[in-house]
Amino acid sequence: MGPRPTTGLLMAAMLATPLKASAQSALTVLAGGATSLPAADAVGDAALFGIGGLAFDWTGDRVRLVASAYGGLSADEMTGADFGSASTSAEVWTSRGSAIGLTGRGSAFRIQDPFTYRVRAVRGGPAVRLHAGPLRLLVRGEVGAGSTLVEVERPDGRVRRAERDLWGRGVDVEAEWRRRSWAIGVGAGHTVSSGGDFTRGSLHARWVRDRLAVQLETGRWDTPLGGEWTGSLAVIVPLGGPAHVAVTAGRAGPDPLTLVESGDQGGVMVSWKLVTFGKPAPDVALLRWEGAAATVQFRLEDSAVRAAERVEVIGDFTAWSPEPLRQRGSAWVGELPVAPGIHHFGFLVDGEWFVPADRSGNVPDEWGRMNATLVVAEREGRNES
Repeated sequence: MGPRPTTGLLMAAMLATPLKASAQSALTVLAGGATSLPAADAVGDAALFGIGGLAFDWTGDRVRLVASAYGGLSADEMTGADFGSASTSAEVWTSRGSAIGLTGRGSAFRIQDPFTYRVRAVRGGPAVRLHAGPLRLLVRGEVGAGSTLVEVERPDGRVRRAERDLWGRGVDVEAEWRRRSWAIGVGAGHTVSSGGDFTRGSLHARWVRDRLAVQLETGRWDTPLGGEWTGSLAVIVPLGGPAHVAVTAGRAGPDPLTLVESGDQGGVMVSWKLVTFGKPAPDVALLRWEGAAATVQFRLEDSAVRAAERVEVIGDFTAWSPEPLRQRGSAWVGELPVAPGIHHFGFLVDGEWFVPADRSGNVPDEWGRMNATLVVAEREGRNES
């Protein structure tokens, strides 16, 4: 197996674990640092890197596109090497829930000193996902191809060049039980590749609350080099506005296609959303007037409520008594009369308090709990928040 990209674990935490599904696209700048430790049976110092890059993410009802490009500067040329990397992935589905789809990924990685090492790979195939209440099942078949190149300059000035074609085919199964703020899941997979047979099993848990995300994962790999355990912890914390910080640590698993070895990694990465494209999501509370009477129409359509069994709205206009909403497709909807004035409200999702974190006008109450705000003027107009 060849050298392993240092930031695989870190970038997985940033790009593969979105805090919230969005119908918008976003361009994000990433900056931070990472460390790569030698294998348990190897002798050596940890390699430290400064990292920066850009990521683009677009998520729609049936399509998701993710692309990133980043580079790293080694803190010590004796223990590490400067590198550049790029990756892209795409998913296309026949519907939002249970569906048939196609997935594809491409990646490239390169270091130049102290020797040239390059790896390129593409992979993809059909997929099936099933949604049954809080249960999610994903079965994915995948075939892949790629190449590696190593060039080493000898003392006599001649260059030793070694190329290798890569190929692989396999299947992965993931099952996850999701609730509004947490999820647990298991996974298994088997791949036959140019480097031999790889089999894995995994267990993960995720907790998300007010955009804070914590994910813990452990797995067991059987590879041509023997069996080994892997595991990781990732924590993503909002810094305010469009900025987040991700802290990761653990042992990343091998890649059966590119033959990148497993290894200990960790780091801290700050992400700042530079710009978003597309229209913003519609407000959860839309004010309607009929003559002098006002009603508010609620429509809650958020990744946090898609697996909910019961959603209610509660606020001062309900005398803080829960009023049930009805499910319509992937949204929860309802309508209530409202008097002029400044109102505060929120939602109960399976009994837990919820307010969309990105809604303007959110204010804390005397217990520190966030409340949404709705302003109804004395005369006909539109709601302000």
